[in-house]
Amino acid sequence: MTHRIPVYVTAADPILDTGVSSQLRGRPEIALVHSVTDLPDAVCIVVSDVVDAAALRLVRELRGQGLRQIIFVLSTIDDSALLAAIEAGVCGMVARIEATPERLVSAIRQAAAMGGVLSPKLLGRLLEQVNRLQNQVLAPKGLRFTGLSDREADVLRMIAQGMEVREIAAQLSYSERTIKNTLHDVVNRFQLRNRAHAVAFAMREGMI
Repeated sequence: MTHRIPVYVTAADPILDTGVSSQLRGRPEIALVHSVTDLPDAVCIVVSDVVDAAALRLVRELRGQGLRQIIFVLSTIDDSALLAAIEAGVCGMVARIEATPERLVSAIRQAAAMGGVLSPKLLGRLLEQVNRLQNQVLAPKGLRFTGLSDREADVLRMIAQGMEVREIAAQLSYSERTIKNTLHDVVNRFQLRNRAHAVAFAMREGMI
């Protein structure tokens, strides 16, 4: 095999570290490393009983070193852990009870290919959480996960269709000043150059 994926395993408890490392040691697809210095393409496995403050701090430290492919191996994965882990920047989670060598190697391969690592059951739970957050928290405030409000999305969509500010204001029943302020807010929030850049950015990111 010409390419072995560098993998860094870490845990607060050395017994957890040793347990997962032993599952991977000797696998021809994997090259266990003891440091991630100058290895930005390494897959990092963080082993913990739960997603607690220490585990999240470790993930943030790893991301601060430029690492992006981080997998949690956890004893307990509740709904709050799902969201907290993803907010911290992990690309996937594997339950310890499912962490066979084959499952770990599969997860590592997915992470190395810049893919997400969640079982169908965990993915379903995450989608339920996201849907609940959208419906109960964001939607009542007129917000979406994209970071745009409904008004902002409507304005950008109409700009993309070639409409002028006065036409948009008339159609949405707002003043022209409100439409201009809406555009100004979007440009500033996403650090864009102008309205055209805002429209291009929103379309590229799937916001409109």
